[in-house]
Amino acid sequence: MQTNLWSISSLVVMVFLMGAAIQRLLETFSPRRIVPGQKKMGWSFHAFFWLHTIIMIGSLFEYLLLRRELDWRWSVLGLIAYVGSVVLRNVAIRTLGQFWSLHIEIRSQHQIVREGVYKFVRHPAYSAIILEVLSIPLTVNSWWMMIFATLTYIPILLLRLKNEEAALVEKFGEQYRQYQKEVGALVPRWAQLRRWVCRCPFSDS
Repeated sequence: MQTNLWSISSLVVMVFLMGAAIQRLLETFSPRRIVPGQKKMGWSFHAFFWLHTIIMIGSLFEYLLLRRELDWRWSVLGLIAYVGSVVLRNVAIRTLGQFWSLHIEIRSQHQIVREGVYKFVRHPAYSAIILEVLSIPLTVNSWWMMIFATLTYIPILLLRLKNEEAALVEKFGEQYRQYQKEVGALVPRWAQLRRWVCRCPFSDS
């Protein structure tokens, strides 16, 4: 019985990680019609790519080496979070359209997008990526790799977020500063959620 459970768990882990890897590769390298611009922190793309690879392979190795039986409660929660991250990121990409980039890339004709999900969060794609890199090890119960992702991937992403914010302020000035005051960077502000749920005017705190 225990052997059968291990076999089922192993199959689930393999299929999930393979699907996540394929999805990530397709999203990263699919050709898109984008407007080229000035790139900053180009090294961060390569750092994210290799850290993502390490997190996926490391999660698999941790699971196989420790032969830990899956706690399905955490696995289901992780899978839901993973699917949510993919949906959120693709919505963000589609909303940005030609201004989407894998880099910090400011164009001469750049515009501030405040439609769709960008009404609630300034950087929904980054929110989705944080959710993704934590949900992958969570789904396969690879706790050491979750710690690794928290200590490596997320700090670099936050550094990139800081640099991107500075580039956008430099480009748009007071217009973007006002956007910063009204909309949260990675999660919606409480006042925004109250207005959305209640449909009532509440001033931002």
